[in-house]
Amino acid sequence: MANKVKLVSSTQIYRDTRTLMNHIIDVTPQFPRQFKYSIGAKMHDLVVDLLNSAASAYLIRDKETSISHLVQYQIKFETLKTLVRVAIERRWIMSTGRQAQIVELMDAIGKQCTAWKNSLIASMAAKE
Repeated sequence: MANKVKLVSSTQIYRDTRTLMNHIIDVTPQFPRQFKYSIGAKMHDLVVDLLNSAASAYLIRDKETSISHLVQYQIKFETLKTLVRVAIERRWIMSTGRQAQIVELMDAIGKQCTAWKNSLIASMAAKE
């Protein structure tokens, strides 16, 4: 029986982050021109960095290094959440349906990242 290769793209957190990326790509063109290329571009960069951090945490075997990548994920994720909140408060994201989708997705992603990090920490503690 052949070993099945697990891909980071099959993980829920990666898929949800990709969905978030699609939402960010869809909403930023409606930002006011003076913020589209500053805040909008920063949001794009952050979500790409999130994908990179998730992939790094998943592919690296060393649990301490994986935890470090997840902490980086959480830091960038908090920054992105703040920018999304600002965009919603300033009504740059007008559709309440889209707002709700983004907020719910971000809540789920935050919980997934925390659970993943905590499980790695617990497995490290169990080996001690």
